[in-house]
Order: sequence, then C-alpha cells, then structure tokens
Amino acid sequence: MFKSRVRMTGAFLLALVFIVSCSCVSTPREKPADAAVEKPVERESAVEKPEETVIETPVPEEPEEEKSIAESLDELSSVDNSAEALALLEEAEELSLEEQILRAALMISEGQYEKAESELDQLLSDNPGHPDVLYNQALLEHALGNSSQRDRIVADILKANSDHEGALLMKGTVDLAAKRYAQANESFLTILKENPDNFMALSGGATAQMNLDRLESAVKLLDRAIDQEPEFAYLYVDRARAWKGLKNYGNAEEDYGRAIELEPDVEWHYLDRSRVRIQYFYDLEGAMKDLRTLESINPDNLFANIYMAGILDEWKQYDEAEEYYEKVIAARPDYGYAFEPLAKIAYMQGDFSAARNYFLQAYQFDDRDPLLALAAALCMEKSGDRRSAESLLKEVARKVTRDTVEYEMFRYYLQPGSNFFITDKIKKEKNEDLRSRMYFYLGARDDLKGLRKTALASYEMVEETDFFESDLADWERNNP
Repeated sequence: MFKSRVRMTGAFLLALVFIVSCSCVSTPREKPADAAVEKPVERESAVEKPEETVIETPVPEEPEEEKSIAESLDELSSVDNSAEALALLEEAEELSLEEQILRAALMISEGQYEKAESELDQLLSDNPGHPDVLYNQALLEHALGNSSQRDRIVADILKANSDHEGALLMKGTVDLAAKRYAQANESFLTILKENPDNFMALSGGATAQMNLDRLESAVKLLDRAIDQEPEFAYLYVDRARAWKGLKNYGNAEEDYGRAIELEPDVEWHYLDRSRVRIQYFYDLEGAMKDLRTLESINPDNLFANIYMAGILDEWKQYDEAEEYYEKVIAARPDYGYAFEPLAKIAYMQGDFSAARNYFLQAYQFDDRDPLLALAAALCMEKSGDRRSAESLLKEVARKVTRDTVEYEMFRYYLQPGSNFFITDKIKKEKNEDLRSRMYFYLGARDDLKGLRKTALASYEMVEETDFFESDLADWERNNP
C-alpha cells in the first residue's frame, strides 16, 4: 500500500505515534547470539512414528510470550492502524503516562474529540505544564478548527521548551500552509539539528526551501527523506519540481517516472511528466503516451485534453484535435485559447461561418492581436458578407497603431486597389513572424479578387511558424 499526502492532523499524529510508541519501550529485548543461524527444531508427531510402542509423557508446548503494549503499538505505528492501537490502549488495565498521552492522540485521530478533551484535562491536572499533554491539546484545537487557540498553546510550549519536536513540527507545518516559508524553514531545521531523520521535517523543510529558491538544499533534504520512505511517491514529485528549477530536466523526468511506478493510477503524475516531455524535450510521442494513459484514468481531465488537442494539432490530425478542443470548450466555455485553433480548423473545413465566429471569440478573449479580427473579416468575405467585413475592419482599425504593417493591411482590405504599397510595407517589416503572417493576408486578398497565381506566390512566402496563418496558407495552396 503506497502512501499519499496526509492531512496536517494526520501528519502530526503520525509523527507522535512513532515518537511516543518508541519511548514506551524501556529496554530493548535482545535476541540470543545464535538465534539468527539456528533453525527451529520441528517436533515429530506421535502418529508419524512407525511401530512405536513406548508411551511417552506428552511435553506441553511452551506458551507464546505475550507482547508488551509497547511492542504491540510498535507494530501498529501508522495512521492506518490508529483504530487498532486505540482499542489496544483502551483494553489495557494499566498505562504509563506516555501511553495515556498516546491514547489521547489516537482519540483525536479517530474523531473522538470529547473523550480526548476529557482525557487531556485529567492528564494536565495530574501533570501541570507537561509539554506533550499540551501538544496534544494543540492537536485537538487544530482538529476542532480553533487555529488561534492552537497557535497560543504551541507558542507556550516553545516558550518553555524551544526544541520541542512536536510543537516545532506543528508550527512549521502551519507556517508552510500560510506561505510563511522562512519561519517554516527555521522550525524544520531546528528539528533536524536534534533529529536529522525526522521525516516530516525533511519533507516540510524541502518544500519551504523550494519556495525560498534554495533548490539544491531542497534536493538534499528530499534525498534523505527518500532514503527513509522510498515508496512515498510525492517525495519524487517534489524533487522533480526542484530539478526543474535547477534546469535538470532529465532528473525531473526520471522522478516523475518513479512516482508513476509507485502510483500508476494517479493522473497528475502522468500530466507532470507529459509537461516536461513537451516543454523541455519536445517529445510529443512520449507525452502523448502519458496523456493517453491519463485519459484512461480520467477522460475529463481538462489539462490533458488541452495538451492532447495541441499535440494532435501539431501533428495536423485536425479532426481528432477538433474533438478535444470542443471537449475543452464544453468543460470550460471561458477557455479562450481554444477559439483560435477551432477557427483555423473550421476554416480548413471550408466552414467560414463557424471560423468567423471562433475568430471573433478569440479576438474578444484577447484583443491584443488585431489579426484575429482581420481573419474574421476574411471569413465574412468568403461567406459573401462584405458589409459585415467592412464594418468590423473599420471598428478594429481605429485601435491599431498607425503606420504599422497591420494598419496598412486593414486599409488594403477596406480599399483593395493596387498592392504595391502594402507589398513594399511587408518586405520592409523586420519582425519575421509578422512579415510571414502578412503574406497570408496578401494572398487571401488576391484570391478574393480572382488573382490565383498572384495569391499562390504570396502563400509561398508564408514561413512555417507557430501562428495559425501558416496552416491556413498551406491549406489555401492545396485547395483552390
């Protein structure tokens, strides 16, 4: 069974169970020196002895030695077994102080808050100011949602005992959740000075240091945490994040892979690795493999559908890409980044009415690119609606900076006379991507005028870029 991220209360209790259960053992029981090498002698059954006539006095089997409470608790020292541990303590006739404290902690873990409060009040009455009893009171206040009372108790504990491990752990975790990373880091490092193997302090300290941009130190803490809990998947996820910050993308990919091995049914691990493969290695095949697996787990994962749509678009598998873009829009109608590729696909399907609508939605979503409006106007003209195209062009042209190539193209579309001036303007444009995009609109305007050969010459000037006009120019060249 693999661990997942635990709630804060569970994390505190997990730490406490291990601390207290270990403290319950007074003297460790040593095995005989030869116990490791001798095999137990098997008794022969009286029935199996052939022709046996001598009646032997039966030798009673030695009774199994009863386990102490401490030994039994040690076997149950995990959040998963807290109910069994609590039952064991409640059945015991006599408990040490440490075991009573543990019983109260387990009551909190099991949601038995009234019983825990009664238990802790009695313990505090019998042991005034005992730091571990106070710590459990802080746990109870946290479970009840009384954060101010919790923090007051923790502060009192640390005032009297500045290195109390449980109180430091709680303060660090609370500070971490509140994004007070420097304070959290200080608490976790204080714990690690006295107890360098405290798992919660190692993982919490690593998170704090990542957010303080101390990535190399964070990796070292995570290395130590992984040595303790090599099957805790989220340690690898956290370390992968640190590796990405250090630009060590290969190690990041490997750590996400390890998380996938440990938790093959967790969709987010596949998404994380696919992002690394797309962004840093341009490994679209590997990314798509991850995304397909993710899809089998949760077909409605929005981010996976976005990435799959983009990859399929890149591979020019437009029909399938369209299905995923539409899925994205159905789930998130305000996801404006899908409008532009949907407009492009509709254009290449010859559905200029749908393309016009999508281009307009894309422009309304982000009006910093006036060419989206120009594309919508082009679709209007292709649909035979010249009047609407002119109205849109006039409206948007007022927002475009004068004497730019975009502004001159708007003017050319409104007054499509000689193309000498606009052609010269495009040739002089220094922005290569913008110059390439302009050649598409120049060719499309010539196509509308019936100048197919001139249009094809302009389409040939459109470079392969990440802008939608590149795909549209390619489509226009092959679809007269």
